[in-house]
Amino acid sequence: MARRSDESNPEEGKVLSPEELDIADDEHVTEIDEGRYVVSSDVRTDDSYGNQIPSDSASDPSDTPQEDPPEPEFTDANVHQWLAEQMADSNARYGFDVTAKFDGEVDQQQLVSNDIVTVFESFMLWYGRQMDGSTAVEDVLGILLSESNVPVRYPPGAVRELVKSTQLSPDDSIADLLQAVEDDDGVQF
Repeated sequence: MARRSDESNPEEGKVLSPEELDIADDEHVTEIDEGRYVVSSDVRTDDSYGNQIPSDSASDPSDTPQEDPPEPEFTDANVHQWLAEQMADSNARYGFDVTAKFDGEVDQQQLVSNDIVTVFESFMLWYGRQMDGSTAVEDVLGILLSESNVPVRYPPGAVRELVKSTQLSPDDSIADLLQAVEDDDGVQF
């Protein structure tokens, strides 16, 4: 259907005057180059690089004397509290933040994740890598677990997979299983 000439087009809107088009004096506008402007809805820019300052700032920052912020007090309690707050503010369900010393060298590791196995595995691998660079991580972890006073209970499926990996049959003895593990220089679960 053809539009009559006396009907207004809602997309055309009101015609702006030259004064309305002049945006140079608006507090939300900074001219960055000839005919180029940075326009912000709720903050104004304070320099030609587009750095922003709050629009409710009435004075020039160079007019007011700047006080140095107070030096934070770094105590064990403050640092631990800050780390705990950072971990609590994380959107992840699990995580760790560790600083550890290994043979005089200090190393730090942090990880957050929604996967508890990923967090535990990452921690164990990181810790195992810190022990000895010449021994494989899985060997280091095996030695640490076997030498610790922490009993580890493996699920039946892990033992079943161990037996399958040795190519033994139900007719073989426990002595055959032990020999197969010894021949493989240990077992991986």
